Amino acid sequence: MDRLQSMRVFAKVVELGSFARAAQQLEMSNAVVTRYVADLESHLGTRLLNRTTRSLSLTDAGETYLQRCQQILEDVEEAEGVVTARSQSLSGTLRLVTPVMFGLHLLPSLMARFQQQYPEVVFDVLLSDRNVDIVEEGRDVAVMLSDLGLGSHLVARPLISAEIVLCASPEYVRMHPPLRHAHELTNHRCIAMRLPNVEHEWTLLGPEGEVTVPIRPGLLCSNAELAHQAALANMGVAMLSSYLAKQNIESGSLVHVLPQYQLPRRDVSVVYPSRKFLPTKVRAFIDFLLEEGVRNREQIS
Repeated sequence: MDRLQSMRVFAKVVELGSFARAAQQLEMSNAVVTRYVADLESHLGTRLLNRTTRSLSLTDAGETYLQRCQQILEDVEEAEGVVTARSQSLSGTLRLVTPVMFGLHLLPSLMARFQQQYPEVVFDVLLSDRNVDIVEEGRDVAVMLSDLGLGSHLVARPLISAEIVLCASPEYVRMHPPLRHAHELTNHRCIAMRLPNVEHEWTLLGPEGEVTVPIRPGLLCSNAELAHQAALANMGVAMLSSYLAKQNIESGSLVHVLPQYQLPRRDVSVVYPSRKFLPTKVRAFIDFLLEEGVRNREQIS
């Protein structure tokens, strides 16, 4: 028996003074309404209503029970209203997780523009380059590399596709042998990302086709921002996203080496737990990110 629904039906029968009128307003059959009340009386072990062919009246037990039912139903309605209002409100805390590189270099301006539209939203940001289960860690939205494995309980939508470039500092380039061909990378210190099941080799596409080159890492790291800073500190040649390296290349603090070669692009997605029942602030931020991704795709590719 649906106890709460039985209470609603009982209260409506008393309010309207008729099983038939209650059935009509509740869009139920007379038989269903009668069964709800009968099941409730059976569960309680007492009669709640005195029935005649012309009228209904409450028993003493029914009068006492009605008062408590009305209070319970009001409390439920208030609780549902609070939750619904919060889920539809563009305010409150929005919990994000993003890769460190994206969080440090792209996310701040995105958050600032979003808060210009919705100043009551507060961001709680976790920076992590590992594969975070956003459901287990209580996060609303993740921005993550698309090649990371996702569970079937998550939804992923493409955000950006970033070009990867090889970079080194001008001092490193000056102090080491020239880099004219991909195979010459074997003579250089390289800054490589520590990835599971990945050998120390880089694959590039150049004038001679696809080339796989074994590399000699001077630094293995699991954080793209560390690779970026290591390249600036003259530690070697690094693979960096173009949107991370672009300003450094333009300012001269990094040099784009082997520009005639292309590397596999890194795709980034917006990830969230479900398409259904997303709070309004979460849906608004996802839509905002996707719109910004389309608008800026040429700038960061």
